[in-house]
This record gives sequence, C-alpha cells and structure tokens, in this order.
Amino acid sequence: MIMLQIILWIFIACFFTWGMYLAVMNLMAARKTMPLVTKFFAYPLAAIGIIMDVLINIVVGTIIFVELPKTWLLTARLQSHMDDPNWRGALAVWICANLLDPFDARGYHCRKTK
Repeated sequence: MIMLQIILWIFIACFFTWGMYLAVMNLMAARKTMPLVTKFFAYPLAAIGIIMDVLINIVVGTIIFVELPKTWLLTARLQSHMDDPNWRGALAVWICANLLDPFDARGYHCRKTK
C-alpha cells in the first residue's frame, strides 16, 4: 500500500511539473510583449518551475534513468542521453519528442533537430 502511495505521489508531482512547464513555455513565448504587472507574477512562477524541475530530476530522473543526476535540470539530463544507443537514449528521445518539444515555441526544447 505504501509503494502504491509513493507511485501515486510521484505521478502527481510529474503531472504538476509538466503543467508548470507548459505554463512557463507559454510565458517565455510572450515575454517580450508582457506588461510589467504580468512579469511580476510570471517570474516567480518560472522560479517555482525551476525548483520543481530540479526536484523531479533528482527524484524521478534518478528512478527512471537508474543513475544519480550529473546535472541540475531534467532537460540537461535528457540532452546528455539523447544520442545514447541504449534504453536511456530511447527514453530521453521519447520524453523530449512527446512531452517537451511540441510545447516549446522554438519547435524544440531538448535540442535543435535537422
């Protein structure tokens, strides 16, 4: 029962971190045209998102990649594995292609593709 609760809390944390990522990417796309009052709320939100990213990298990234973190942010960890010819590389590519890249205004988040 405790293991199920841990898995549920990890899923909830990932869900909210991804939601925060979506919000921050939207704010990043609009940052040049944001009024000052919007920036007043947006920048603390971005800071919270970075803290959540670090925590997800340390906890979830360590579990799914079966390794201790070498970087602070999950994106950096994903970038470091994208060219690996193993399951870690395949997992990093999947996460980037399905959860991160489509929502970055640049068209990529993990790395620029050809």
